[in-house]
Amino acid sequence: MNPTFQLALGVVLVVAGAVLALAFPDTELFWFEGRPFGVVLAIVGAIDLAEAFSRRRRT
Repeated sequence: MNPTFQLALGVVLVVAGAVLALAFPDTELFWFEGRPFGVVLAIVGAIDLAEAFSRRRRT
């Protein structure tokens, strides 16, 4: 995956997760609640960012 796209995707996931976790904690999204789903999105985004930064540092 393109490192720039991976960085952008990671940032979007972290921001979307933070918005869901902080602004809409009790909202139901299908069978998910806002806060746990937001936390999971933020964690996945952080992992994606860490991978993009490590990949960028190697090249």
